[in-house]
Amino acid sequence: MRAVRDVKDIVGLLMRIVDGGETSVEEVEALCFDAEGALGAALNGAYILLLEFAFDREARERDAALDARMRLRLGESLAEAARIAETAGAR
Repeated sequence: MRAVRDVKDIVGLLMRIVDGGETSVEEVEALCFDAEGALGAALNGAYILLLEFAFDREARERDAALDARMRLRLGESLAEAARIAETAGAR
């Protein structure tokens, strides 16, 4: 069950960011998840995007367009992970 909770943690953080929230590098680095296959790849990609988002906070505060682009990419990453999870659950 830990793996499910870990995946929920990263998905929850993605949802918060897409909804306009913020995160810190420390919060992202504290995430851990154990997913394999396509879902694991999608979550790894999302994790990298989350780190970039957190590291670039000052730049995003100065550039609303950059902030919007980064949030859009995170939203796309969230949608991809959801699509993969839904497809896997349908099997």
